[in-house]
Amino acid sequence: MNVKQKVKRPARNRIRQGSGDRVFSVLNTSVLIVLSLVVLLPVFSVFLLSVTPMADVQRHPNAFIVWPGEITLSHYDWLFRGSSRLVDAYGVTILRTIGGTLACLIITVLTAYPMSKKYLPGRNGIMMFFFFTMLFTGGMIPTYIVVSTLKLTNTFWAMILPPLMSVYYMIIMRTFFQSLPEELDESARIDGANEFVILLRIILPLALPTLASIGLFYAVYHWNSFMDVIIYLSGGSARKLWPLQMILREIVINNNIGELSLGGLVQDPRRPNTQAIISCTIVVSALPIMCLYPFLQRYFVKGLLVGAVKG
Repeated sequence: MNVKQKVKRPARNRIRQGSGDRVFSVLNTSVLIVLSLVVLLPVFSVFLLSVTPMADVQRHPNAFIVWPGEITLSHYDWLFRGSSRLVDAYGVTILRTIGGTLACLIITVLTAYPMSKKYLPGRNGIMMFFFFTMLFTGGMIPTYIVVSTLKLTNTFWAMILPPLMSVYYMIIMRTFFQSLPEELDESARIDGANEFVILLRIILPLALPTLASIGLFYAVYHWNSFMDVIIYLSGGSARKLWPLQMILREIVINNNIGELSLGGLVQDPRRPNTQAIISCTIVVSALPIMCLYPFLQRYFVKGLLVGAVKG
């Protein structure tokens, strides 16, 4: 008769929490849940309003959250079919985000890499000039005068060139480059590689987490920015260069949908109410960045830690 012997698994070493630690964990979890609800409930309410049929909205006009009897995408279909202005603004926003993020990353890397080299002449003095701009800025009016003198106002480049590099992100990238062992450069130079080959083929593949983190910050800035549009794109002909966030700002502030250039569709009896259209526009403007974040989240913490801590 075979006797099955029970295999005892080794007990895991667990740190016992005291009563104070358990109370702190419960309070900390509760506070985080409440803060998450405060942030997510308005977003959830706006999304539900954008997919709720008009009959349900009219039945509960003052409700904070209207749970739809059925999900409908007719509001989005009506909005995109009738508003060429919205489609054009969406294209401008995507072009600005992609082009601006790539340009910012290129300039940040090309500035941070030489600043990380100890043999760069005058490195400390140059770094002091960069650091000075983090503490003191020229202000809005001198910046506008510079942009206007360069004849960038009312052009697409007014949204790309002024915020071309953040000194803070450059310092993070520079710190990451300094944390890499110098033997990488030396072995590559022995094989005949120059600085650009070392940067492109050796350094940048190692810097992908940091690049992804900084690139996400740059992308969010370009996607959400509208203040520079107010300052630099004030001409009537420049309204065609307005990004999506500027259109949304005008709609929310003025509480009308005239900025969407819907034309005859404003009198359409099947037109959703203004609040539903605003909700659709908010969802359309926020959804791409919200969908992009999960793909870059795994690089996020690692990239910031690697770039911010040397050693």
